[in-house]
Amino acid sequence: MKQWIRAVGANRSAPRNLSYDEAVAAAHAIARGESTEAQTAAFLMAVKMRGETEEETMAFVDVYRKYSLPYASFSDSLNCAGAYGDRRMFPVTIPVSLMMASVGFSQVLHGSDASSGSNGASVGDLLEGLGINTNLAARDWETVFTAAKIGYIRTDRMCPPLAGIRKLRDELGLETFINTVERVLNPVQSHQMIIGVHPKDKEAMGNLVKVLPKAGLEKAMIVQGMEGSEDLSITKASTVRIVTPYDDETAILEPATFGFRGQPLEAITADRQLELLNRIIQGDDSADISSERDHVIFNAGLRLYWHERVSSYEDGFLLARQLYSRKEAWKLLKKWRELAVLQGQENRIGDNEAAGA
Repeated sequence: MKQWIRAVGANRSAPRNLSYDEAVAAAHAIARGESTEAQTAAFLMAVKMRGETEEETMAFVDVYRKYSLPYASFSDSLNCAGAYGDRRMFPVTIPVSLMMASVGFSQVLHGSDASSGSNGASVGDLLEGLGINTNLAARDWETVFTAAKIGYIRTDRMCPPLAGIRKLRDELGLETFINTVERVLNPVQSHQMIIGVHPKDKEAMGNLVKVLPKAGLEKAMIVQGMEGSEDLSITKASTVRIVTPYDDETAILEPATFGFRGQPLEAITADRQLELLNRIIQGDDSADISSERDHVIFNAGLRLYWHERVSSYEDGFLLARQLYSRKEAWKLLKKWRELAVLQGQENRIGDNEAAGA
């Protein structure tokens, strides 16, 4: 591992980029535990200071896919690659994904566990709070996903080597290019993705434009989301990049153009996030949650149009409002919850019978 650390960090005035094959070797060394924690931390920090290349990012993506659990391909699904840090604002993507799945468009959510001592919450933690079993084995997950059209994968468990790296990242207190790697692993080979970047991180957006087509995506929406997530605000304009293997288009979305105005979402506790999720998912139309509700309608409408479920933005917002009023997210959440619980029980019964035999 020392040779790769020296290559990317020894000469501060002119650090060297790794070739694809060199980066593959470094990725394998970290994944196999051949690199010490100190070496891995030094390598990640050196690459962060120098800036990662698309060859290095893709090398790590390709390697860590080999260390991931095998899932069946669901290429017609949408991969929702939100921020992996703990959410401190209302997680718009959860009710939006439920609404999208309710019209038959399969949705894949994924993320890592919450950081220790954090006041926020991971998407997985919030789904657990909603009663979803997020610890299903791959085959059980596929059964539930096929029936419910929605699923959540804990990336650290899908790809165990990432768990060790995440521990180091938490200790460093900094994001590294591994954040990009884990978000584009794409475990079920979705052909479409929506992925968020921090509004001020132009470098991350530029890197994703190059990486995503190479990662097997036919269409990727890169959005300037709140907290670096895939959730757009209704209070300000946002840049959206629509990337395909053949094209890269930039659009500026102004919510006020579509009649959306309101208060920005604020940081709240995990308990408050869960309380609001329950109300929004159940179709609550109370005035005190109008901002959260409008964010959900706005983002659902955008995604319905972007992924060709409707013919215009206006039709997307109209359908989103109808889905909300019909409580389609709540209906699907109950179905998902029941399927996940049942599949987990059947798996335990099968294990017990096998042990008894």
